[in-house]
Amino acid sequence: MISAIKSAFGSRKFLATLIGAVVVAAGSAVGLSEDQATKIAGMIIAYVLGQGIADVGKERTQAKIKATTKALSVEVEDLAPAEKAAALREAAGE
Repeated sequence: MISAIKSAFGSRKFLATLIGAVVVAAGSAVGLSEDQATKIAGMIIAYVLGQGIADVGKERTQAKIKATTKALSVEVEDLAPAEKAAALREAAGE
């Protein structure tokens, strides 16, 4: 339970949502008009959605890297160390 809470507070999306909710809820108390609070909420929503899209792209990239690395490992498994290093450099485009 504690680790889940620590994980949530480590999330930029969670923190942005929390701050946005506090600002919108306390907006009138700090002198924000309803229009200003709505604009702040819109910015927070856009940020959280953008971060979500970026996270999906990052996960796809990491999956591709993992699959490529696994395929390369299988292909060079039986090579001598020098041949293996050369094959990996070639695959990396060096």
